[in-house]
Amino acid sequence: MPHLHLHPLIVHFPIALFITALGAEILSLIFKKDTLHKVAYCNYFFGILGVITAVLSAWRDNMFLKHPVFYTHRNLAYITLIVASISGIILLLIKRKSERLLRIIFFIFLILIASLVSLTAYYGGKLVYEYGIGVEE
Repeated sequence: MPHLHLHPLIVHFPIALFITALGAEILSLIFKKDTLHKVAYCNYFFGILGVITAVLSAWRDNMFLKHPVFYTHRNLAYITLIVASISGIILLLIKRKSERLLRIIFFIFLILIASLVSLTAYYGGKLVYEYGIGVEE
């Protein structure tokens, strides 16, 4: 029975969740809709869970390659994981103190995380489409 690779099945969720969160937050600012901010906030925290799961699934799938593009992809994934985890804690702490400050810091984290997850995805895609990593014949 072939080994089920979980990483390719999971990685798309945090990408979609963080980018959707950024889009929803931008729309919430344009249209002044608090509901869209709540959607963005929920997507962000589900994105954090998705990043944790994606990294764990890479470890489970024994994705340890000796390739410069892999090292870039892996290091960006770790940075994304660390920034997302720390930002989640910071946002939860700030939420109790100031809604205005929360919105500003949340937007900054959204831009940072959406950029990091996009770069990580770019190098992951490069591994698959340019180098054939994970493609079975």
